[in-house]
Amino acid sequence: MDTLSKVEVLPCLQRFLQHLSEQSGQVLDLLRHVTLLQAVIGGLVGWVVLVRTLRWRRYNAIHREFGAKYNNGLGSITPQDAQKIMQVSTMYDMPLLLNYSLAFALFKTYGIPSISKLLAATKQLKSKETISRRYADTEILVATWVGCPISGFLDESIAVGNTGPDPRPADDPRAMIALARVNWLHSKYKISNGDYLYTLCLFTLEPARWAATYGWRPLSPLERHAFYVFWAEIGRKMGIQDIPESFEGMISFAQDYERTHMMQDEVNKEVAGYTLDELLVAVPDALGLKTFGQRVSVCLMEEPLRVAMLQPEQPRWLHAFVDSQLAAVAFIQRWFLLPRCSYKWPIDVRLPKVKPNATTCPRLHPNKWAARPWYMPEATGLGYYRNQLLVAVGWYSEMPGPHLKSTGYRIEELGPSKFENTAHEEIMRKAAELQGCPIVGPWSLEGRKHADSEYLA
Repeated sequence: MDTLSKVEVLPCLQRFLQHLSEQSGQVLDLLRHVTLLQAVIGGLVGWVVLVRTLRWRRYNAIHREFGAKYNNGLGSITPQDAQKIMQVSTMYDMPLLLNYSLAFALFKTYGIPSISKLLAATKQLKSKETISRRYADTEILVATWVGCPISGFLDESIAVGNTGPDPRPADDPRAMIALARVNWLHSKYKISNGDYLYTLCLFTLEPARWAATYGWRPLSPLERHAFYVFWAEIGRKMGIQDIPESFEGMISFAQDYERTHMMQDEVNKEVAGYTLDELLVAVPDALGLKTFGQRVSVCLMEEPLRVAMLQPEQPRWLHAFVDSQLAAVAFIQRWFLLPRCSYKWPIDVRLPKVKPNATTCPRLHPNKWAARPWYMPEATGLGYYRNQLLVAVGWYSEMPGPHLKSTGYRIEELGPSKFENTAHEEIMRKAAELQGCPIVGPWSLEGRKHADSEYLA
């Protein structure tokens, strides 16, 4: 078959090149008569066609792969399928926007007094040190179970049959270690099932709302269902009860919960203020830029949330300005910007490189940092001077160092500093239960006892 193909293709290619050579004079003559305007229009049309072709290729590929299983809502997909589908929009198509949508989902919970009072009582939001670390740790934990395989295996087919009395250890148990850590931290506080479920619904719903409102494309029905399937699985592993049976069911629950529980309270305003200050810490006060940033943030709030947080109503012109700027960004991205070549995510989802038969994993570092750069490695050479420049212009509030855990993190240590060295064995045991297989080798507690010399740079 290969020989026959070559016999057929080579003569065709030779004839095409010969014809192109014979017509080259006519082509050049035609190009001499093309005006500048025609050339610009032709180049623009060609670029738009190229962007249109490439920008949708991952979207189309994921729908070809899972469209039949979904079958317009009549079929079903697994949580592992759902995670793979989600990652097209969250890691490639709209990573910045959808990452902010998750941050806003957490922010939106502060409109429920029972949630904001609990957060205020922890005192984790009342100082620059604690709120910056809480923000960094929360982002890392959520990004870990969204980005790393929840099955624990790089090959999903292994996870399906990995049962019995002697299951194979997980290849990558980071997602379940992160989830076990969050479950343990939450167990220290009295949180109602309703508040848990409302937060879960927002993590499911906000990405779709932000994509439809501000993104260069909305999420498809398959993608919305994937968000539901994935987060419903996370909710079950967190022990949340009465999870709605569909994406639309979550919409109804969230709306009903907001009508009955989202109400004005000074503590809502207090907690929201601490969070906005952290998000805008890199924005200078000069020329009223920080105040303007706070007003823009209020414009992004839905009206019931703004009222519950006791935030001032903003003028229509500012709403129109914010909406027009975000719409312009979405338009340019949709029609004129090529898609990402590589994924963008708060953490590196690839497994760290370790020597063969190593028994320890290195401490980890995120891919992005807030103004107070927790877990940023201390740079040398040009990197050191780059960080100094970023501190000088206010992008970072200070240089990385041991006080900001510059050596990195272990997942089971994340959370308030008072719990940093607590319950590691319990968390690993719970992670193994959630994973359905043992956690051994580099990711286990035994891995903490060995030197990081086994790390490969």
